Amino acid sequence: MMDKLGRKVLLFWSFFGMAISMIIQATGASSLLLNTGALYLSVGGMLMFVFTFALGAGPVPGLLLTEIFPSRIRAKAMAFCMSVHWVCNFLVGLLFLRLLEKLGPQLLYSMFATFCMMAVIFVKRNVVETKGKSLQEIEIALLPQD
Repeated sequence: MMDKLGRKVLLFWSFFGMAISMIIQATGASSLLLNTGALYLSVGGMLMFVFTFALGAGPVPGLLLTEIFPSRIRAKAMAFCMSVHWVCNFLVGLLFLRLLEKLGPQLLYSMFATFCMMAVIFVKRNVVETKGKSLQEIEIALLPQD
């Protein structure tokens, strides 16, 4: 699917879908809905989050990183980036329940939605589409313009 649609498109729609799913989660956590409606929104929002994450934000960074770094630093850069990625994952898992207790589900899911929307903007502005390009073409495209 990455070769067919492109990495940037998958990342963009993945983060956008994740933001929408977090808004659904926050809505489901509000006290304005009946218990059954809140349950369906909560489960639906979580399933949508997992689905949209699996389509783009999960697999694409691992491939995209190998394409955007020059070959002379690729291994070290990948090791650093993936280490930061897993440390952030660990911190989210470690702190989630504490933050849920302190902030409440509406605020926490709204914060997650905000971060996802920031990722949408970042992808739109900064991620270079690498679909159908050789590593040399990508490297040239990423060089600073004089």
